[in-house]
Amino acid sequence: MTNNHDGGVSGPPDGPGMALTGIAVAVLAVSATRSPSTGAMRTRTPWAAMEDYAALIREQTPMRALCVPVTTGDPHVLTERILGLPKGVSAVFVVGMGHRESAAVQREVTERGGPVILTELDVLTAAAAAATITTLRRRSVPPRAGRVVITGASWAPLLAPVLIASGVGDLSSWHERDAEAFPLRRLMEHNDVLIDLAGCAPDGAAPGRTVTVPADGFAYGALVLPGLLAALCGHEVRTLSVEVMSACVRALALITPADQMLPSVDDRLLVSAIARHVSRALGHPVPYRDHHR
Repeated sequence: MTNNHDGGVSGPPDGPGMALTGIAVAVLAVSATRSPSTGAMRTRTPWAAMEDYAALIREQTPMRALCVPVTTGDPHVLTERILGLPKGVSAVFVVGMGHRESAAVQREVTERGGPVILTELDVLTAAAAAATITTLRRRSVPPRAGRVVITGASWAPLLAPVLIASGVGDLSSWHERDAEAFPLRRLMEHNDVLIDLAGCAPDGAAPGRTVTVPADGFAYGALVLPGLLAALCGHEVRTLSVEVMSACVRALALITPADQMLPSVDDRLLVSAIARHVSRALGHPVPYRDHHR
């Protein structure tokens, strides 16, 4: 048995508890030249990200990953495309859509009994929340005492609920129209962490305590997706809840070294830690177990 710093016991990703061989995941990407998240130019196109996410799933889990490139962002068309996928597809991961369109697809697919839908925004939200927790920790601020300011909160509607579920005690939203009455730099004199989703924070507003989401979401998404899929697939899970996302946050924060904001994608505990915490949140058997337990 191997005790580790994520608060549990980890084994290799091909441990006997992995009952995922043969399960398929579809990675669906909507062709676009601009990121639907922040409006910034992506450094990796959605179709390129699709290929990279699919390769990541194949490398880090026993699941098969199918690439589904599409050229329309119409939610109804995408819903039909998803419902027409082979019956063995247990989950669909969507890249290249904004939160409104993604939510519409998630809702319609769920109502019609389709596979669970995850989006790149979901995994980015979990990573940003975890980075917030670790930034508070580096400042020796317990989450319940933490004061967090978010710019562009509407981009990630689940971020605030996930932070609250993760124990953050005080959240404020700031918009550029507030700048005259409440300059961001002055506001941050009385707050602990700035989550700058809008990319509007002036230089030096919160040095060393600003969380951003990279234009290339893969860097953050790759931290969350394999372990999350490992826990969700094969259990007839239909929706992604705030509780599941906060379980991802806990896992990421627990294994992040003290001097970092997030763990490395190469951390050997990453996939198993997320899979274990999410499985516990769902009340499912833990998919990753040590050979010697």
